[in-house]
Amino acid sequence: MNINHRLSYTYQGKDAEKVKNNKHIALLQIDNLRLDEAAVIYSNQAETAYKIVGKFTDRKIITQIAIGQTQCGKTGCMLAIIQAYLSSDNMIPIENIFVITGLSSVDWKAQTISRFPQIIEERVFHRSDLREKLVTQVLQTSNILIIMDEIQIASKKDQTIYKAFEDAGLLDLENLFMKDIKIVEFSATPNGTIYDLMEWKSHSSKILSYPGEGYISSKLLLEEGKVREFKELCGPIGEEANEEILLNIKEIKGLIDDEFNDKCYYHFIRSKNASGQEKTISNFEHIFNDANFIIYDQKSDITDINEILVKEPEKQTFIFVKEMLRCAKTLEKEHLGIMYDRYSKRPDDSVIIQGFIGRLTGYDYNQKSICYTHIPSIEKYFQLWDSEFEDTSVEWKSHSTTFKKGILKGKTTFNSISNIKGLSTDTTSNNSDPISEVSEVSLDTKNVNELIKTPTPDKKTAKTTNKSVKTKKVTKERNVEKEPLIIKRQNLEEIKDYYNENLKIKLGGRGPNKKTPNSNGFYEAKIQGKSKVFSSNEMFKHRRWALNTKSSLWRCSPCYTNVDDKSTLEWWLIYYA
Repeated sequence: MNINHRLSYTYQGKDAEKVKNNKHIALLQIDNLRLDEAAVIYSNQAETAYKIVGKFTDRKIITQIAIGQTQCGKTGCMLAIIQAYLSSDNMIPIENIFVITGLSSVDWKAQTISRFPQIIEERVFHRSDLREKLVTQVLQTSNILIIMDEIQIASKKDQTIYKAFEDAGLLDLENLFMKDIKIVEFSATPNGTIYDLMEWKSHSSKILSYPGEGYISSKLLLEEGKVREFKELCGPIGEEANEEILLNIKEIKGLIDDEFNDKCYYHFIRSKNASGQEKTISNFEHIFNDANFIIYDQKSDITDINEILVKEPEKQTFIFVKEMLRCAKTLEKEHLGIMYDRYSKRPDDSVIIQGFIGRLTGYDYNQKSICYTHIPSIEKYFQLWDSEFEDTSVEWKSHSTTFKKGILKGKTTFNSISNIKGLSTDTTSNNSDPISEVSEVSLDTKNVNELIKTPTPDKKTAKTTNKSVKTKKVTKERNVEKEPLIIKRQNLEEIKDYYNENLKIKLGGRGPNKKTPNSNGFYEAKIQGKSKVFSSNEMFKHRRWALNTKSSLWRCSPCYTNVDDKSTLEWWLIYYA
């Protein structure tokens, strides 16, 4: 590793004017969201945001993780980060800001877009967008800010986030430094991601995002007697409900008769998958003769559950939920009664905290609702919270943590240093060498990524290399692998025109030769002795192939954003300035 910090990018001429104009537009749109009361940034959110933005002035830091309790306003905090970053002296093209999640949730995407400025909404991505849209855009630019929500979802190695990050070059430390990539991760339950990220040492940072005044936490609900231990409501499939199951459901009926008799409420029951849902509903039909039953799952016609919840029901109404409302979704709470999570003998603590108890927390609790869930999960969560997630003696159970020999650790999430090329215990030391390369790259267009080196120091300078470096000047030359420039066009003629206008005088030659498509009409490239149809992601990974700074200074190759679609052809002119 030859650089140990993120490079700084500046913009000139019309590019600089455009960046400033778009910053101004985004800030005006954020203020309009405030005026429309669609998204209001509160003081606690702004405080967290300015701390995060301030941390990025340390150019060794790449990724920060912000932990906030469920429904405490993390979306507002993410918006506040964008506002704070754009309000500072930071110059970043608005098209280089991304808001993403590993959730596969149209609800999350719609809810997030509604709370963010319109100029950013095209770069709000959920799981199905990551492998193509995020990757394609990140590959093409530098000076990037990525804000990630609910990072505990799809976070393990070989899951979606890992694969998207690998394709986008975000698992390569040198690439992260050279392209000035900044990442902020958000979650109420970071699980193993936080323990993996903290091994980055000087390249990462952690912050707790504290809730504002009036917030009702799951701990407070527990203390006020609004939380009870859940029980089995389904029983063995194919058998009649036994007396124990029916007694558990009768307990719910008794609670409704005693506590929810002033009007009718919606009561949520999380059911098992497949036939388990039908069995649970059948069990309830034995006890509740005069109640409405609604099924809410991915097959139902309900597009937004809140459209139902805002209206007071005419009867006590049970909503049987299957694989929905795990996290992120904010519910209208005025008419909520009982929230009953699915019983499990070995519950996942993260799933519990993000489940129904998490949906009840926030600033709009109705003072009535009661949640049946796994109480020990709440107790363990606040052990972690109170220790700022540094108490590794807590036996937290999740899909991305492991607990061995009394120590809580991450289980190979995308944040693991074992996944990051160039990152190891040596490179994560807090006692890193002083900055030794130029920290600033001047851009005339957004595709310029060249790393500039200064001349080799003379002997007098070489004698001072043990002293602290207090400027951005280089004190000694190192062998830095330069990043080539990539010019992309839709056809070869445009590439030839670019070569003739910009490179022919410097490099000579005729420029790119005409190529013939294969029998299927696709253009192939030959890289490392292998001819094939290359995707744009593959081409980026091989961008330095056959190039060196002494002889071969450029090459022209065809590739496709979709290797099954001939219309997605791109011609890449890759060269060293």
